[in-house]
Amino acid sequence: MRNIFEIKDNFQTYREVPSLLVSGDFSCCPKPEVSIVMPDYNHPTFLRVALKSALEQDYQGAYEIIVIDNDDTVSGETPNFKVVKEFNAPRVYYYRNQKNIGMFGNWNRCIELARAPFLVFCHDDDMLLPNALSRLMSLQKKSGNKAIFSAFNKINGKGEYIKKKKVGKKIMGILRKKDHYNYSVFAHFMDEVGNGVGSLFAKECLLEIGGFNPEFYPVADYALFSHYTYRFGSIYNTIPTFNYRIAENETFNCYREMLDVDKYIWTCMKKAIALPDPLLDRIIRAKYNTRKIRFEIEFGQKDKSLKKNLKTTDKLLLKMIHWTFFIKRYGF
Repeated sequence: MRNIFEIKDNFQTYREVPSLLVSGDFSCCPKPEVSIVMPDYNHPTFLRVALKSALEQDYQGAYEIIVIDNDDTVSGETPNFKVVKEFNAPRVYYYRNQKNIGMFGNWNRCIELARAPFLVFCHDDDMLLPNALSRLMSLQKKSGNKAIFSAFNKINGKGEYIKKKKVGKKIMGILRKKDHYNYSVFAHFMDEVGNGVGSLFAKECLLEIGGFNPEFYPVADYALFSHYTYRFGSIYNTIPTFNYRIAENETFNCYREMLDVDKYIWTCMKKAIALPDPLLDRIIRAKYNTRKIRFEIEFGQKDKSLKKNLKTTDKLLLKMIHWTFFIKRYGF
């Protein structure tokens, strides 16, 4: 695998595969300020929820919704297109790829087809909160082309909350979490920021660095977002903008492979972090050991008693490092 900070044009790989516009009326949103892009493959039930959340934004500016169906197994209307038709919303532009171009190929196609200068992903099994666009576009006025990554809630397959973020939480009754702060490559190194849902990116920046590289499957999003921060900077928004669904999806089938590619990405990040390599190597070992157990519990459906196998030294090291972000996250 190449270094994650190398630029490669990943859009050209599937350039010969057309995406046909099946429905939507460009005249109803001629100059969108932001695009909600929805890569889609055979999740009609979840798509209905995701699309509804995209349409019910409280944002007062012009925005479009782009759904790109990557299902080439059905000769006629796909189940997902039937869901899109239910809403009868002309600013929802439904495209269908004439050939399945893979998950990350479809994510890249979303970037290409977005007409606005900024875009927000909403995967077909997740959902945006009503404040997503208004919050992100408000921060964009302060941050320019920096990426804006966001806090999120976790829900299960039924849409029930597994974990809900508390907004404005105080520590010791004094310190209140900031509503946003600068996010560094080292922050990416220590903690992933989700899969891009409910986060905002400048289209021109995503095009410049080449989009998602399938070479880093299944965590090409992690590689791209770290690269984006390395070149253009990013901030972290502590006010949740989306619900991330923990349900049977591709992650459940590839979480062990994901861990190994994560480790490779951490190694690449070392060049962009001003800390000694021996310290970073020790942190990588601690992260790998602890995440391996967490993944087995979360995605492998193993018993939580596995946590007793966590090494005390690993836990203490990571806890100490995470405390270095305390000042960034909280303020008087």
